[in-house]
Amino acid sequence: MDKRDTADLSTPGRRPMVVAVCAFRLENVRRHLRHNLGQLNGDEYVVLLDRPVTPEAEKVAAQVNEAGGTMRVLGSTRGLSASRNTVLREHPGRHVLFVDDDVRLDAGAVAAVRTAFRAGAHVVGTRLRPPRELLPLPWFLSSGQFHLVGWHRDRGDIKIWGACMGVDSDFAHRRGLTFDLDLSRTGGNLQSGEDTSFISLMKEAGARECLLPDHAVVHDVDPGRLTLRYLLRRAYWQGRSEARRHQSVVGLRKELTRHRTAPESRCTPLLFCLYGAATAAGVGHGLLLRLRK
Repeated sequence: MDKRDTADLSTPGRRPMVVAVCAFRLENVRRHLRHNLGQLNGDEYVVLLDRPVTPEAEKVAAQVNEAGGTMRVLGSTRGLSASRNTVLREHPGRHVLFVDDDVRLDAGAVAAVRTAFRAGAHVVGTRLRPPRELLPLPWFLSSGQFHLVGWHRDRGDIKIWGACMGVDSDFAHRRGLTFDLDLSRTGGNLQSGEDTSFISLMKEAGARECLLPDHAVVHDVDPGRLTLRYLLRRAYWQGRSEARRHQSVVGLRKELTRHRTAPESRCTPLLFCLYGAATAAGVGHGLLLRLRK
């Protein structure tokens, strides 16, 4: 390697990007391993499993390592925010693409994220689309509820969500920014918002945002989540999260607008009432818990 190559690698923008999978489900790590590795071009592939050490977990870690990635079993379940903070801490001065364990990457999207970073972006997001295998969707799931399972609509604006979220770790580290542990999904709760809250902090600190709506990755979803019961629970916890972030009124209005503006004909007043009531219940419960503290 000549001196010019060495200089390039010493510059954060020229180092290989880190694709970090903060995982909980071993079956997803195994299922998407070969596909995701095939979408990279010199990027590092790192898997952190937020679970205790078991023989099965060690077996999957060996498979990841043999395939060219790096996987570590964290040894306990501390939540998604803790895993992401570990990645930021262990990869300072790097461009990190956080990916959920149920995301199927796309080579074009990964390349676009890499290019955005090298052009000076500090936070980057792509479109998250549902897998075609799940179509048609059940009657109680319109695009007004897509955010509850981590999908963007096919057209229009997007936001940066944690399932595929690029972060300049050096920018975050120099400003002391981390993911909020209290908003992290852990165990049976469906708390959320640690990703968008973190992105907001980055932007408030001066981070340059780059949205890539024309580049998409597939966000697989366990069919068990495509039930009315799960989606209502998720809407309830969305309300809890808005209360936790001190955004009760704004958050509730945002949720209701999402349900109301879905373009599909099946987005009936019934869905608006169902999900709106669940979110409002979550907001109310969250506010009550705050008052008790």
